Amino acid sequence: MIRRSFLVILFASLTFQSAIASGPTLDSLLQTFHEYSGATLVFHRDELPPGRYHDVLKPLDERGKALAAAICLQEAKMYPPRYLEEVGLKTIGVFAACASKRTSDRNRPYDKQLGGYRYFGVYNGSDAIAAALYSEGQLALTFHHEIFHHVDSTVDGETAAWQLSSDDAFYRAAISGSRPYVAPPIAGDDLMALRQRSFGLTLKNAVSQYAAKNAREDQAETARHVMSMLPNALVQIIDQPELAGSQRIMHVLREYEQSVLDGPGLDWFVDVALERADRQREPITIEQLLTRLKDYADGGQSGFDGVADDSRGTRTALKAIVRVPPESVTAQQAAELVALATEITAALLKQRIRPDRSQRRFDIWGREDADGVNHTLRRDIVRLGNDAKRLKLIAQIHQQDSAAEIDQVTRAQLKNLRLVARYYRFIQSGWSVTEGTQNVFESTRKTFLESLGDDRETLYDQLRTKPLPELSRLISNDGELLTRTGS
Repeated sequence: MIRRSFLVILFASLTFQSAIASGPTLDSLLQTFHEYSGATLVFHRDELPPGRYHDVLKPLDERGKALAAAICLQEAKMYPPRYLEEVGLKTIGVFAACASKRTSDRNRPYDKQLGGYRYFGVYNGSDAIAAALYSEGQLALTFHHEIFHHVDSTVDGETAAWQLSSDDAFYRAAISGSRPYVAPPIAGDDLMALRQRSFGLTLKNAVSQYAAKNAREDQAETARHVMSMLPNALVQIIDQPELAGSQRIMHVLREYEQSVLDGPGLDWFVDVALERADRQREPITIEQLLTRLKDYADGGQSGFDGVADDSRGTRTALKAIVRVPPESVTAQQAAELVALATEITAALLKQRIRPDRSQRRFDIWGREDADGVNHTLRRDIVRLGNDAKRLKLIAQIHQQDSAAEIDQVTRAQLKNLRLVARYYRFIQSGWSVTEGTQNVFESTRKTFLESLGDDRETLYDQLRTKPLPELSRLISNDGELLTRTGS
């Protein structure tokens, strides 16, 4: 199996080098890379943004730059268009070598010519990575490894140092088997096609010895394995989800999805593995989109049962509504799109916080860390605010000027805000709320109020100045503003 893998990689490398020799110019590669990914590819230390890098970043010659640009462009296309920009990764530097004169670990050889310990790459902790080109295959792996460090630090498009380790407890619980992930569904025809492309390589545990350094490196090593062995990785999580390696893979896929609003989910990576990623950028018909939305909606009966098992696909469908040109739909279709988006957005809220019939008890996901912070809760609240922001955008694009339609969306947003306020009251009644979590709730309250529309200044002012728990009494269950305090 190792011999076969080596021959496949060798053949691909020779073919790749041949294509580069007669391929596009360096300038065109750099431009295409930026247009596709949203990030900038550079080859000089001075072009990197501020941050922590290795002492030695040896520059590439002109041929090396062209080769590096072609490799990075090829690997960037495994992510959705403009994904690197959305996730906040601005710059990728590639060099002939990376070395540190001061730091090392047992995995780093000392290179006398470089005058330091040789590394493959580094993440600057905020918005850039630097990688070495020692070989074509190595650069591709390092590209995905370092990018994942940034992905791991980013949730819903917000990058912060604390988020790099915030998921480590969930990661360890998954790979230990105490709180494992459930294998996601892959359509039968797609799974059959993936099996035909895989060659039986199974990640039973960690990818490498280096993964033992810490959970962050373990995840980044898993990410580079996933991106280099995508068909195998996807088949493995279906056939052997109980393996620690499979749990690693599922966690990494979840991180990609949560890195930005509507991040790349399983469907995206299945399409990439089957070399049909362009399909993701082709708009589906309005009829197909309406059918999909109706499948996700539950008819308004329970408010959440219909989307409980596929919030990923639901948000992807909602995002697709934003891309629909308003001139391409009839007035009836536009009304349906807004109505379904309104219903599904409310369902996503209820699906996550799970109110009981009285709307006085709810589910709280995640656990507090040593500082008393529940980062999962904070992520949930930010995502619910983003859902409200998206609903406003959908209404702006597709809503007609009728007062009835405008009022329908406004009342839906207020009903959802009322539920968020009740959720906050429930949390406050049983736990102490940290200042950071309080700020997250307040920021989400502001997002909801801004989603009410430009002609709602009076309503905005009334609800902005009241304590958050009081909103649950000022807004009725039907989304109307009460003149007197209710229960």
